[in-house]
Amino acid sequence: MIVRKQTSIKVDPQAWESAREIFKEYNLTLSDAINIFLNKVRLEGGMPFDIKLPDAKTADQAETRAFSDHSANLIDDWKDESEDEIWNGQTCSL
Repeated sequence: MIVRKQTSIKVDPQAWESAREIFKEYNLTLSDAINIFLNKVRLEGGMPFDIKLPDAKTADQAETRAFSDHSANLIDDWKDESEDEIWNGQTCSL
């Protein structure tokens, strides 16, 4: 009988739930999947997939997209506040 080591890890809850649903399709528990991953790392002597840093163009695009999303959220918030002020009889300034 193999004795298992119990551990505790902190994970992204959204990733955890998404992965759990996928593993269900393979009839695997998260513990099974983690053990498969750890054994694959052991057998290959490293990560079982390529890990790459984004190239400069991809990083710039991601930064631009994040800035655009943030700006859009600020504008939406401002619009919501302005509409509230208008409907409540207050004036809004630009």
